[in-house]
Amino acid sequence: MTPLPTVAVFVGTRADLGPLSPVLEALQSADDVTLRVLTGVMYAADDLVAALPASATADAWRAAVVPLAEPMTEVTVDAQLEQGAVLARAAGRALRDEHVDVLVVLGDRWELLYVVPAAVLLGVPVVHLHGGEVTEGALDERVRHAVTKLADQHCVASEDAAARVRQLGEPADRVHVTGAPGLDRLATASPISDADLGELLGTAVERPLALFTYHPPTAQRGAPVGEWAREAAEAVLATCGTVVATHPGMDEGRDEILTELTALAEREPRLRLVAALGRDYPRVLAASDVVVGNSSSGVIEAATLHVPAVDIGERQRGRLRGDNVVHAAEGRDAVEAALGTALSPRWREHSAHVANPYGTGTASAAILDIVRTAAHAPRSKHFVDLAPAPTPGRQWDGDTNEEEEE
Repeated sequence: MTPLPTVAVFVGTRADLGPLSPVLEALQSADDVTLRVLTGVMYAADDLVAALPASATADAWRAAVVPLAEPMTEVTVDAQLEQGAVLARAAGRALRDEHVDVLVVLGDRWELLYVVPAAVLLGVPVVHLHGGEVTEGALDERVRHAVTKLADQHCVASEDAAARVRQLGEPADRVHVTGAPGLDRLATASPISDADLGELLGTAVERPLALFTYHPPTAQRGAPVGEWAREAAEAVLATCGTVVATHPGMDEGRDEILTELTALAEREPRLRLVAALGRDYPRVLAASDVVVGNSSSGVIEAATLHVPAVDIGERQRGRLRGDNVVHAAEGRDAVEAALGTALSPRWREHSAHVANPYGTGTASAAILDIVRTAAHAPRSKHFVDLAPAPTPGRQWDGDTNEEEEE
């Protein structure tokens, strides 16, 4: 009997677990592939199993998870470099030992610079999700485009992203506009009740309810990220009743932000600081009156549930966003002013009718079809010039020999 093709999906942190969850569900339920889930930045194996979608049993997920490294305990450049070396070695071993036929990765996280090259060297086709986007205020911007050039197939979330991937020289038949897979889990999300949310948070919920996430803007070296995060949270507390704040991403500056938010939460019980919302995220987002911070949650997901969002600072600069988003500069006054707009009856009514430019919540089925055929595409890619390139010298045609050149 011919073994089923093995598809590996790399999950580093909650930044990719959330949008990858519908894709993981589709792969896990497919009867024509074997799924492996590689991890090794934020999650230990058991923690990842607990965070994966409830559509499969814990035992089924446990059989699929392959840990590449122990979770990181601190996030500094030195720690990232050390973890990266471990990930690179372990990814190479796992791809060989698990006989992986296709590797699926999402986005723009620094750890992809260590995992994806292992697949390229071993000849394992790479399917890249969420390429072609712009986040000029984060290191993610460079990582995303680097992974694009290493990948074999591109499942992009929007037409503008597709245009950028083609602009990078990728053949059009390898670029597929599927929409954002993270929206699939929101399409049927119902708001969590205040009572249930209060039980989850350990406190009574006061309205307006804000969902707050502030990540380090990694392209702005030396920035006072802890101070910026605290001022933003203070602005939300000044305008909202309850603030659910999730931990920042696994980037340098994370510890500064956590220190400031932890101290603020100790002084102000209306700020509830949680590591992550996990499986509860869709329902909490649906129940929120506003999303605040510099996470993709506000610029990508919130529009599907018609929730107003305030995007702060430079991290998401240049990224496509829905018409529900209000932008604010760093600083308490600027964030408070933006919240005044986002929470106004006029803006709430406006947000109730916006369309999400990232799709309608049907991406995972399209991505599954592309993953199924990815192993059969030619390994070589030709670079597609958008306009004829100047040719000052003779072009190699594969037949020239030294005697002819002389």
